[in-house]
Amino acid sequence: MTDVPHQPIRRRALLAAGGAAAATAAVATTPSPATAARGNGGSALRFRRNGRFRIVQFNDTQDGSRTDRRTLQLMERVLDREKPDFAVINGDVVNGSPENALQLKQAYNNVVQPMESRGIPWAVTFGNHDEDSVDKTGMDEEKVLSFLRRYEYNLNARDGELPGTANTHLLIRSSRGRRAAFALWLLDSHRYAPKTLGGQDFKDLKSYDWIKPEQIDWYRRRSLAAERRNGAAIPSLMFFHIPLWEHHHMWYGTQFSSDESKHAAARQKHQIEGEKNEDVFVGAFNSGLYAAAQERGDVRGIYCGHDHINTYKGNYFGIELGYGPGTGFGTYGLGGTDDHRLRGCRIFDLDESTEGVYRSTRNVFARDLEIDTKAGSQPIDEPLPLP
Repeated sequence: MTDVPHQPIRRRALLAAGGAAAATAAVATTPSPATAARGNGGSALRFRRNGRFRIVQFNDTQDGSRTDRRTLQLMERVLDREKPDFAVINGDVVNGSPENALQLKQAYNNVVQPMESRGIPWAVTFGNHDEDSVDKTGMDEEKVLSFLRRYEYNLNARDGELPGTANTHLLIRSSRGRRAAFALWLLDSHRYAPKTLGGQDFKDLKSYDWIKPEQIDWYRRRSLAAERRNGAAIPSLMFFHIPLWEHHHMWYGTQFSSDESKHAAARQKHQIEGEKNEDVFVGAFNSGLYAAAQERGDVRGIYCGHDHINTYKGNYFGIELGYGPGTGFGTYGLGGTDDHRLRGCRIFDLDESTEGVYRSTRNVFARDLEIDTKAGSQPIDEPLPLP
């Protein structure tokens, strides 16, 4: 379905934290032990016999222990219709409303159960809001990761040597043998810039954090090592929460302005599709990750979330840059009666018979799935049972 242009608006100053009611008696507090192969080149992911592989990117499910029922409907209907081979929730999985560790686990459990109950491998990246309740719950991202890795179909890796949490490199084996045909990079784009750096504050900057040099070096080293083992560079997609400066530059066709009059030319040059309804909320510094991906030449697309009502993608000098639309009905949207119009997800199709393996991507919206998009919230009556 073609995206409909919409007048840009600013990010909401305060995100609704929700008012999740305290849960009643819990069934358990931890999921069953994992049996799926882990990340960093594990063997759990493989192309189908027909040489196809499908990925779904959910973004910003961002709710509490009583997730909006339409968020779960969207996830379930997408999984049943699209039948993906892998799913990623690309940051801001929960909000700051949980009052204790149990409620936080329930909030995560609600949105991973659609994949777990269908036996679909999945992983998360962490966003800027996933530790918002840490003072109440005691659950930082490391503890959340330990919890999530106990699920049977979770493929998040643990690498304590890198900045951030759950930086993961997944290889997808060919349908014709053990050789890797494609790769996925899941990075932690962190949370917020420090209050000061070098004695200066971040006033008037986009005060989000940025991907660190150690992570970029890790990507380079692992990419090169995988190429040497495989005999050729492995094409890949990269997912993380907070967009790059280049997401902004691509939309406007310029680096240091937000002049909409420049967009028409940029749209044609970069084959841009989709909507931009709020600013591109980048990290305070340009991390250099895009330049590193250009240098290596193996990344076909870089996709983020964070800006819930931006849905666009384009080709920026040979690398696709884009957004997955916000999935969660429990957080800010377009506002007014149109608030939930862009709730959705992004689908990626891979095909071993296609040059470069990466074939196409598209958005799927709640409206395509006959899900109620009336404004307002519709929390589930009780959290889903923990396994």
